[in-house]
Amino acid sequence: MRASEARPIETTWKPTVAGIINIVIGILNLFGVFIIMVILVAIGGGVMALSRIAELMPLWLSGIIQGFMVIAALLMAVFSALPLIGGINALQRKNWGLALAGSIVAILSTALPGIAATVLVALSRKEFE
Repeated sequence: MRASEARPIETTWKPTVAGIINIVIGILNLFGVFIIMVILVAIGGGVMALSRIAELMPLWLSGIIQGFMVIAALLMAVFSALPLIGGINALQRKNWGLALAGSIVAILSTALPGIAATVLVALSRKEFE
């Protein structure tokens, strides 16, 4: 075979499965962000306000709790965006680096499926552009 003749790249099921796993993890994380936001609104407007009125909780403590919940929601938003982006890139076989990064971040939220997606993306390196 001459150097100018390029062999076609064999496509396997690995990036497709990894992309689907990453997208499912990202959607589940988005659902978690939604739940945290609902709880934050409920606590901010309801329980925290009642406890402040009854002087069961100091004002500074309720602010700290709300601050931690906002930080948790933002972190979960990042943990949902990266697996979604990585999953889309894995399905399209476009950017191996983003697909791998999304899979690695998926490990942080759900260990076993994230590890499986990371291994599948790593093994299918040659299939990406």
